Amino acid sequence: MDSTLTGVLAALGGSIIGASTPVLSNFVLQRSVTQRELTNREIAQREELYSEFIQQGTACYAKALSQSLQGIDEIVPMYALVNRIRLFASEDVLKAAEAFVKKLVETYGESNMSIDQIKTAALEQDADPLNEFALKCRAELHKVYSRATWRK
Repeated sequence: MDSTLTGVLAALGGSIIGASTPVLSNFVLQRSVTQRELTNREIAQREELYSEFIQQGTACYAKALSQSLQGIDEIVPMYALVNRIRLFASEDVLKAAEAFVKKLVETYGESNMSIDQIKTAALEQDADPLNEFALKCRAELHKVYSRATWRK
């Protein structure tokens, strides 16, 4: 080949590489930022939903210990939360949520407890019916956090 043609091709190749490098690096950077934002939004949604389940579940369970089920309206929000959890939670978290709601319904079916009985039950070592759910949520969120940190 002619040395002039070689010089022109080298200059043209260098220009193409030089011009495409910022475009490629911006693409990779933007993709990384977008992925991080999506992961952060996913974490926030899960934290909010799990927190809502725990708050609602605690209130319902406390009521179930001292009162009989007076209407289906008292338990419907828990089933709605379980179905929202079903949308994106892991199988372990979903099973723990379903197990808690089953225990809640069973508790509503039992005889009412007095304040002294509730106090005694609360002091038992395994008294927290939401403990398993909370532990499963923590493990799942830890996995999502790890996934987000790994991608950075």
